[in-house]
Amino acid sequence: MKRVIACALALCLTVCLFSVPAAAVSRDGILKWTMPLATSVDLIEMTHAEETADGPKNLLQQNVLTYEPNLTVRPMVIYGSTLYGRSTMSKIAAYLEDENLNLVAGVNGSFFDMSTGIPYGFVVTDGVLRTSGSVNSVGFSRNGGVIIGNPDMHIFVSGGPLNNAEVFYNKVLTTGNGIGLYSRDYDTATKNPISAYNVVLTPTSDSKSELKVTKIVENTASCPIPANGFVLSIAEKSTYSSALSSLKAVQVGDTLTFSALCDDMWKGIAYACGGGDMLVEDGEALTSFTLDTKDEQRARTAIGRKSDGTLVIYTADESSNSAGIDLYDLAEKMAELGCDTALNLDGGGSTMVGVQYPGYDKCATANSPTDGSMRACANFIFFVREKTEAEAADRLFLYPAHSFALPGATVGFSLKATDANYVATSLPSRLSWSSNYGTLGSNSLTLDA
Repeated sequence: MKRVIACALALCLTVCLFSVPAAAVSRDGILKWTMPLATSVDLIEMTHAEETADGPKNLLQQNVLTYEPNLTVRPMVIYGSTLYGRSTMSKIAAYLEDENLNLVAGVNGSFFDMSTGIPYGFVVTDGVLRTSGSVNSVGFSRNGGVIIGNPDMHIFVSGGPLNNAEVFYNKVLTTGNGIGLYSRDYDTATKNPISAYNVVLTPTSDSKSELKVTKIVENTASCPIPANGFVLSIAEKSTYSSALSSLKAVQVGDTLTFSALCDDMWKGIAYACGGGDMLVEDGEALTSFTLDTKDEQRARTAIGRKSDGTLVIYTADESSNSAGIDLYDLAEKMAELGCDTALNLDGGGSTMVGVQYPGYDKCATANSPTDGSMRACANFIFFVREKTEAEAADRLFLYPAHSFALPGATVGFSLKATDANYVATSLPSRLSWSSNYGTLGSNSLTLDA
């Protein structure tokens, strides 16, 4: 019987070190490869096949990103030019280029409304609240530290007839969610699907917490939002009749004051986005979930934190060659990966892993998205680093990083180089090659029988 072997090359190089991603096979049917993507950022690719009397079944393709906080690479939450609408990961990666940043890796973030792209839960970017919502969330400090939990976010408005009235921020208006506040982070207009009573506001000073009423716009679904201002809206047929009456009592010229409160642990967070059910708490996998697909094998994305501060992002594919995973097994998986706390993120067709493989200058898809291609999503969690000029080659990477072939087959390969900071650079002029597996050609390896 012919045996199937994994192909790797042992290289004798004139540069520092070439670490071939290692393949490990365990008794429970897992094939595992690890590739460094940047300083303290690794990509782990795993394939699991459950062994039965009839052979392997329930093939599961998984990707894990691990990140140890450092000053070279930092996590960010990024969305498109506005909250309304959706963006692809490749579009966001292009935006990073304009900000003098390079993408290291990224995954999808918040659950969101498919028709509008508005995320559920709150979003913070660059230390600024972009939309509100008190759901289980993940937040990042500027030094890469991570917090997972419920931010307990609330926004209040006072002034005129309004006395500490709670409002939501940058969400789609309905008849049952009361008064909403809108900024240009949402879009150029409120774009609400129902007729609304709108109060237009502009800042009275450099502080945006104090706003003056400049206009009233009645019976309008989509009210323009001033470039430097805001709009307060409530449905004309709101179920909150007292809130509707209070807002209609506001007069042009009134000054309204806004305040935001959240759990103390979330103050000073630079980036954040909402998620879903908690999966792990105090190192223990949870077993009670609210998500309607909790029992189904689906593509999943989860994020967790180890006790030493290491961030773990896990994805499982649901595709033609991957069965998907239910929420109970996802929780167990995050606990097995060493997380003391973990959170479920959007999954299904949204689950995606984008990476910039070392030696390349463009983002590539590392997983197999359920839809067959990357879905446009509300926001993404990215690991980024400052763009730097390429220096001399310090690391070499062989592609494909892992492959399987029968004896006698020929495997083609390519070689890429990076400097010490994982920036793509030119290959060294002198390289020597050797292999323990077969005969080397110019860009191929023929395996021994």
